[in-house]
Amino acid sequence: MKVKKINSITKFFKSNENKLSFLFILLFSSIITILLIWINTSHEILGTSYRDVYFYLIEALRFSGYSIDGYGYINYLSPLIPFLTSLLFDLGFVSETSIFTVTGIFYIIGVLGFFSLLKLRFRNLIAILGSILYAGLSINLLWAANGTIDIPSVSLTIISIYFFVLGIEKNQKYLYLAFPIAVLGFFAKYTAGLAIPLMILYVISKPDIILNIKKYWKNTVLGIILGIITAMPFIAYFLINKIPFGFLNQAQDIASKTTSSTLKVQNDLFFYFTNMPRFIYSINEILAYLLIIIAIVGIIIGAYKSINFLKDRYYESRDNNKSKFEFLNVEISNKLLYMFLCINLLVIILSFLTASKISFIYSELIFFASAFTLSYILNKIIFMVPDGINVKGKDSKRRDSTEIDSKRRDSKRIDSTEIDSKGIDSNNNALKDINTGNIPLKEISSDYKYDKLSFDLLMFAWFFSYLIFFSAHLVKADRYFTTMAPGFIFFVILALELILNSFNFKNYSLFKKSHFSINNGIIKNLVPIVLIALFLISSFSYLDMNKNDPLVHNEREAVEWIKINNPDYQNLVIWAERGPIFTWYLKQEVFYVNWKYAPNKLSEMMIANKTDYFISISNKTYINGFSPVKKFGDVIIYQRNIQ
Repeated sequence: MKVKKINSITKFFKSNENKLSFLFILLFSSIITILLIWINTSHEILGTSYRDVYFYLIEALRFSGYSIDGYGYINYLSPLIPFLTSLLFDLGFVSETSIFTVTGIFYIIGVLGFFSLLKLRFRNLIAILGSILYAGLSINLLWAANGTIDIPSVSLTIISIYFFVLGIEKNQKYLYLAFPIAVLGFFAKYTAGLAIPLMILYVISKPDIILNIKKYWKNTVLGIILGIITAMPFIAYFLINKIPFGFLNQAQDIASKTTSSTLKVQNDLFFYFTNMPRFIYSINEILAYLLIIIAIVGIIIGAYKSINFLKDRYYESRDNNKSKFEFLNVEISNKLLYMFLCINLLVIILSFLTASKISFIYSELIFFASAFTLSYILNKIIFMVPDGINVKGKDSKRRDSTEIDSKRRDSKRIDSTEIDSKGIDSNNNALKDINTGNIPLKEISSDYKYDKLSFDLLMFAWFFSYLIFFSAHLVKADRYFTTMAPGFIFFVILALELILNSFNFKNYSLFKKSHFSINNGIIKNLVPIVLIALFLISSFSYLDMNKNDPLVHNEREAVEWIKINNPDYQNLVIWAERGPIFTWYLKQEVFYVNWKYAPNKLSEMMIANKTDYFISISNKTYINGFSPVKKFGDVIIYQRNIQ
């Protein structure tokens, strides 16, 4: 009876594996988000490091109908998150918790989207591991549900890429979702615009470019039209209210700042590499180094296998008297093709090294052009036709897919099951031919196929394009690594799969008389399970970190003092070093002082403007015509002297 129950439970879990995994990730990410919202609300976190959040809150106030003068800077902000926050304001929830909730929901969406994206490439257990690692990165937990726009932008990029891949591989109607979501990602933060070249790269990196363009262009155009329709309410709002499209110009400004700065500042090009352990897990960097070691070992194994594979293809083409390839409609020798491959890899590296020397736009163009050329060359090599196969049509003489698979194993090439979307099934011969060249593609599910080269290149381009973009900035910020996190985690779990598939664990009994033995299946499942448990615990332990910033409490006390001592505070003229913070608290314009003027000049300006109060956080600030009347920690309130 017990055996029957166990079998029935096992059968239930196996048949509902996908749904249960999705629910598990949903539950995990929801618990993390609820805890983060509670912590960020109760700990008073919006201090020195979170000034931008107050700008988003001010913009949300404007969206919800508050009339606040000044602050032209907020016109440069991406509008999606402030707009969604304003909807909660309209319902009466006018507090920081509203923007924490909005950005927290996008964290959940991003984790679920990343799990779904990984499912297109890996078996279920590895996809769960990848989503847990992504959700638990210190940099993501630090910037999730705190009112900043980085996580929402990345989450929308993940979802748009996911639907785009589904649209190409399964059902083109998913393209109708991919482009509108990409547009929303752009309005969340302009850097999400890089999703578009990533989508283009995915399509053109497939074997038959012309056929793919012909096949997908109609639904792609319709998807783009739906994307434009999605953008129209935002555009209409800006036009009706005569607000300039400042956030559209921000990228161009940054492009010029990367190379045209007159300051002699050294650009730390390798900032995101040298600080990677801190981004991964800042409390205990041992776990961070564990992931980095997995990635490095995987890269070494992958490079070794790739070199052997390329050597096999080179000698096979020579043995089959195929010494020439058609490259961009020009016949070139086998050696020259491989030489182009090596040069192309060097150019990709150079595109990163030139990021601080030329405009990042040119570096990105060089990178994407090189990534496309790389895919074109690799497709020529990977799908090089052995003897007896004609790629020109259905009437060609074909070789059975199992024969091709067998030959690849015999020649020590990269087996299609070594990094299999289904996992470890080395006997799976479910290779299919497509009419455009009889190219064998491995099934990732029962109903559609995809090309792993295009997917892997997409994820590599995701990481590398954002690395170039933010490495080009003279000003570095930890939170920018959130854009690279999906690509980084993808390669960690890809490396882990490579490592697990590279070792053959034969049946080995732990004890002489024991029936329990270790084999490939057990190890390949046990390692991910251990890592999942480890990083689940580490994710929750990170939440114990104290985020309290005493500056927030001091500023709130200063606001209360002004309100108590000035019942008509709405009519006061107030200037402050942290103007946006006090604008949010008082729901009126507080002039933003950024110390670009000398104290005497500032004094003249404030007196001419009939300023009543000046709020400073700089110790021993002497402002002629103003006297300190109250101090809360580092916050000092100055009042204009009565003449």
